[in-house]
Amino acid sequence: SRGDHGNVVNEMLVNYQVQPVGGSAWLRLLEFLPDGKTVQARSYSPLHHEYKTDPDNQFTFSLSSDPA
Repeated sequence: SRGDHGNVVNEMLVNYQVQPVGGSAWLRLLEFLPDGKTVQARSYSPLHHEYKTDPDNQFTFSLSSDPA
């Protein structure tokens, strides 16, 4: 989406609350890589000491920086 001044706003919504036990403490971790464009996303539960490894929960994407 775009900010008030035309800047790119990258957004992501993750809602684990619908899963058992109010979400089992699952959270989305985002690692911004040194190239400044690539982000690795992973889902982790500190309650279970476990990562989800399916493609919906472990993936890489590029940030959009196109000002137009």
